[in-house]
Amino acid sequence: LILSTLGKLEKGEIIPQPQDHEKATYVKKISKSMGDIDWTMDAAAIERLIRGLNPWPSAYTRWNGKTLKIWRAEVLEKEYDGVCGEVVYTDKTSIHVKTGHGTLVLKELQLEGKKRMEADAFLRGYPMELHTVFERSC
Repeated sequence: LILSTLGKLEKGEIIPQPQDHEKATYVKKISKSMGDIDWTMDAAAIERLIRGLNPWPSAYTRWNGKTLKIWRAEVLEKEYDGVCGEVVYTDKTSIHVKTGHGTLVLKELQLEGKKRMEADAFLRGYPMELHTVFERSC
């Protein structure tokens, strides 16, 4: 896309348009604390946070007193009973976490001091019990 855009720019085929300052927003500098997942948010917002903060500062939560980075997740519209941040279902390949709306399916994780791994490999080394509740760092 950038190559075709640059080509059109060189040929004068692009007409610049001024920014609409009424629709513009300011975003403050990204900080590490932005990655601390608030499980009361809806699953889609958390998944976007995970993608948006990859690779730095990354999205994370707390599990068993350690930081657990979440590198990849998917949204599931299914609703479960329980509290936000609670592990409501696991299988051999994923961990399902209740959010404020919907469920977040964790696909790739990294426990503090360990390497980044797919959920299936993570679960083989670190079994996660149902009803475990992830915590915020703050």
